Amino acid sequence: MKKPTPIFLIFLFLFALAACQNEETLPTPVPTIVVSAVDGVNDETSLNETDTAVSTPASTPEPTATQLPTPTPPPLKPLTVCLGAEPTSLFLYGDDSLAATAVRHALYENLYTTLNYDYQPQGLQKLPSLDEGDARIGLVEVNEGDLIVNSAGNVVFLVPGVQFVRGDGEFVTFDRTLTAEGADPLLMQQMEADFTFKPMTWSDGTAVTAADSVFSYEIAADSDLPGEQTKIERTASYEATGDLTVTWTGLPGYLDPQYFTNVWTPLPQHQLGEFSAAELLAEDSPAPQSLSSGPFVVDTWTRGEALTLRNNPNYYRADLGLPHITELTIRFDMVGETAVNQIAAGCDIVTHDAISRTQTPDVLAAAEAGTLLATFVSNNIFEHIDFGINSWENYGDGERNGRPDWFEDVRVRQAITLCTNRQQLVDEITYGQSRILHAYIPDDHPLYPDEAQAWSFDPGAGNSLLDEVGLEDTDGDGFRELVERDLSSTIVATTTMSITLGTNSESDIRLRINELVAADLAACGIQVNLYDVNANDWFDDGPFSPLFGRRFDLATFAWRTDIHPPCGLYLSSNVTGPEERGFGGWSNVNATGWIDEAYDAACSAALAALPGTPEYATSHREAVQIFTEELPIIPLFHYLKTAVTQPTILNFQPDASQPSELWNLAEIDIVE
Repeated sequence: MKKPTPIFLIFLFLFALAACQNEETLPTPVPTIVVSAVDGVNDETSLNETDTAVSTPASTPEPTATQLPTPTPPPLKPLTVCLGAEPTSLFLYGDDSLAATAVRHALYENLYTTLNYDYQPQGLQKLPSLDEGDARIGLVEVNEGDLIVNSAGNVVFLVPGVQFVRGDGEFVTFDRTLTAEGADPLLMQQMEADFTFKPMTWSDGTAVTAADSVFSYEIAADSDLPGEQTKIERTASYEATGDLTVTWTGLPGYLDPQYFTNVWTPLPQHQLGEFSAAELLAEDSPAPQSLSSGPFVVDTWTRGEALTLRNNPNYYRADLGLPHITELTIRFDMVGETAVNQIAAGCDIVTHDAISRTQTPDVLAAAEAGTLLATFVSNNIFEHIDFGINSWENYGDGERNGRPDWFEDVRVRQAITLCTNRQQLVDEITYGQSRILHAYIPDDHPLYPDEAQAWSFDPGAGNSLLDEVGLEDTDGDGFRELVERDLSSTIVATTTMSITLGTNSESDIRLRINELVAADLAACGIQVNLYDVNANDWFDDGPFSPLFGRRFDLATFAWRTDIHPPCGLYLSSNVTGPEERGFGGWSNVNATGWIDEAYDAACSAALAALPGTPEYATSHREAVQIFTEELPIIPLFHYLKTAVTQPTILNFQPDASQPSELWNLAEIDIVE
């Protein structure tokens, strides 16, 4: 398993959040003026059953066209959004920053959203499903030299020595006898998914078609484009099957858990078809600003200051009165100002990338005073403390020269968790706005089991468990000892429970966490010695780094997670260590050394199942349940995305699993 990047400089250098999965970016704009009618506001008045309609007498002649009154245009409704950075490019595949993602929500319709740790169709009629037949897994014949996905998930040519999964599920090593004359056809599984677009319209009035999506795929697949190509590389074909339908086909052997997202945001082929990918990517691109399929179109872009957009008169949801906003200004000139100052300076919305954690007290004070509204949602970076359960070699081998195996007994792990005041950490580090975690997913995740074990702060219960284990304070110094007794119960040896708690030096937050935890554990009779190591050494691969070399007692750090529960972080197959000794390699992710057969079975079943199937949900819930009981780590809390708005803003809906809080720009409104 490839190691996700640990978050080790979380407040010196925050991770840029992953670009929205909708792939909605734009070409580098040539600033232009787009003159259009303002028709995005639903200003109609209707009669209810008690109203009286005044009829026109039959003898009154119909007015001529010249006699018709000039319609009153709907009132202007401007909105100003302040971002934490300015996009470098609006080209669909040129900039994957959060700022570019936010702008793309205005200019390209989301094909799907990722709310509440799940997926929802928006510009698509529905998400394809294996249960409903618009996604399929079939069998396809393969031959030597074909491009396939092997048993390790890598794209390879089928040549002798390659390991792959045959269509019947058997792991096989390819040799030429498998395709020799007279042999049965060699079959592998192949996945397909059908997508149907809603009837959308480009801002010039031209219909958005499936061919536009195929054109976008071809641009994305061009070798001149930088960036992630995993999905492209594993695609066998992407074809239009109708005016609004496309079919994605994966390479043989590729069963993608996110198959229902393998669709490409359309680009206007009739406008950009004559330009190459390199031309569209170039900073001085000769291509025009791309037409819009979203709620807004670009008006002007003043570099370093602001981007002005106006509502798209041909937006396909205009008959619903969307967008509510008629003019959208996205400001970049307020970067560096506090959120409170930005609101005072006229920003209606300040996005989370412009707000640091240290601004939280001022934001809360302003919210209390009623000058702004504040929202806090998880940013899916979760802080935790790992137990060194199965440390490397003699570091933690009680049978040789290492320290006792303090943490192999689950009761000790449970006791330490009970003795840790995690609410105090939430209150101090996140100003009370986050919540205690009990697993690697939050308890509001749809796959979090109702029966999961929650360990509240209870030092009394923690001390009782430590007593039960046989850790006692025999000399009255306030710290517990591991006691050895002879047959007559006479103490013959004691070892003080003195453990270390480490982290990376650059994180003031983690250093403070460790101070507070050490004080908590001292109250339960556990002596804690704090230390810190520079990030390069702390997060380095084993065998000699403290963390991934499995040479620690307790270790504080963070993982960044995604929509799917990351149970694989704690699989026994991902324990760091040399492969020749049966471990997952020194670049792997499970630093605890924890091995649990029941957890492995549940997590492996969850990872092998596809989302939407009963096996997927049941297995993930079972894995979380086991995890909360066995506690290979002490889950602490999620860090937060903080956004603020004027009190007049309506329908602003940040979500933990949707990268940009501007995902529903068409629906955001403002009280006049």
